[in-house]
Amino acid sequence: MKLVKSLLLGSAAGLVAVAGASAADLGVKKPSAVEYVKTCPTYGAGFFVVPGTTSCLKLIGRVRADYIIDNPRARANNHNRFRVRGYVGFDHRTATEYGLLRTYMRAFFQRENAGDSTTLEYAFIQFGGLTAGRVTPIFEHGWNQFYLFSGQGGFGYSSDISYTNSLGYTFNAGGGFSATIAIDDPRERRVSAAGAAMPDVVASLGYDQAWGSLKLSGALFQLRAANAAVDTRYGYAVEGAAKINLPMLTKGSNIWMSASYSQGSSSYVGFNTGAAGFTIGSFTATTNATDWFVPAGLTSLKLSTNFAAIGALQVYFTPTISASLGASYASHNPFGANNTVKTMSVIGQVAWTPVAGFLIGGELAYRKISFDAAAPVVAVSGNSKSDVVGRIRFQRDF
Repeated sequence: MKLVKSLLLGSAAGLVAVAGASAADLGVKKPSAVEYVKTCPTYGAGFFVVPGTTSCLKLIGRVRADYIIDNPRARANNHNRFRVRGYVGFDHRTATEYGLLRTYMRAFFQRENAGDSTTLEYAFIQFGGLTAGRVTPIFEHGWNQFYLFSGQGGFGYSSDISYTNSLGYTFNAGGGFSATIAIDDPRERRVSAAGAAMPDVVASLGYDQAWGSLKLSGALFQLRAANAAVDTRYGYAVEGAAKINLPMLTKGSNIWMSASYSQGSSSYVGFNTGAAGFTIGSFTATTNATDWFVPAGLTSLKLSTNFAAIGALQVYFTPTISASLGASYASHNPFGANNTVKTMSVIGQVAWTPVAGFLIGGELAYRKISFDAAAPVVAVSGNSKSDVVGRIRFQRDF
């Protein structure tokens, strides 16, 4: 028995030795270290280093749900609407010896009135001071906080476009001063009887300080008739705006105001134009031409004149609860028949951000439109009309 035990123990020891030698001979690798995602605090929250590069990336998402109350012109039109949007996008940044190289894109998918649509909001490249792509127009000051009139226009409250295809350059002079010049796609703002032959040339000057901001903008654009015998003319638009912070009330409180004037492009003062007129809230106003008119026997365009004055006060009662009150007055005066359009609006908003990135807000607006002509409005009797509209919004950004 002793001999058998000795043989068994010896065999076991040999197997262990052989197994160890075999493992060493096969060269089994140790688990590699996990490569953790690194953040990019330089650019703010949400940015992370793209593995294998020196670039930083932020993924963008948003879900927005609106319940909209309208005052339609006809019984067949909707008195209320549900609108749901899903946003996706990214912000990619790389530091270079020439400055920041940034690529940004955001688009949304929308479901409203049982129909689907897709909209490209932003898609641009920035390289130092150069910006090329789809952006917010530099003509705008961007301080409008209201849902109803943000980028919708049609009532003389801010410009009626939110995005434009553009190529521009911004120079930061220091001390809060900046200057931008750009060329924009003219078809974003006007319906032209002839093909576009020149982009809108837009410039702005900005001044930002702890007490607030100032901005002055201007635009020069071309107007062409389909008839080559009619002279080409050039219109213009200017806007001045000021924003004053009110920390003596509460942090974040502010008041802003702006005034704009244009000859030949009502879009720059907030009237969304079309081929046969423009839509204003629940109403459609028709004019002799979109923004110009050729009197009989003449060969020169006569341009519309447009004016708007708007402003708003925003007060934060707590860091998460705010209320705003705004008002506007605007006029569109086409050359030709007496069909001047005048509008005014008063709007109130309450917003609550219970947690970061989540907004619950409500708005109510009174709007009035009046005309200097007998019958310039489609499907609306009389020379004036008013309505009350509202909106409830739920929005989550992540």
